[in-house]
Amino acid sequence: MRCLAIAFVLLLAACETGGEGTPLPDADLTLPKCTGVVYDSCTSNAGCMSMNCKLYDQNGIQVCTVTCSASMPCPMQNGMPASCNNRGLCKPPAANACHP
Repeated sequence: MRCLAIAFVLLLAACETGGEGTPLPDADLTLPKCTGVVYDSCTSNAGCMSMNCKLYDQNGIQVCTVTCSASMPCPMQNGMPASCNNRGLCKPPAANACHP
């Protein structure tokens, strides 16, 4: 019985997600490593220069982002505009081509 309890605890520990409990983005290791600049893929706030890693479920991306407003628009991404969402965060059309 004790072995079964230990096995159950180990199974639960194996199911834990890392960091802040957010899913990891898909990593294409053939791409350069992300450096934490705006719109880079990220896994936690610590991986971003802005200290702001945001998961955009509907787009299937998790990226470093910055705040925005009418007077402070979002930075462009490779000539493409990013949108300022209703939470005051920049949301790019896609993540930069890099891996976390």
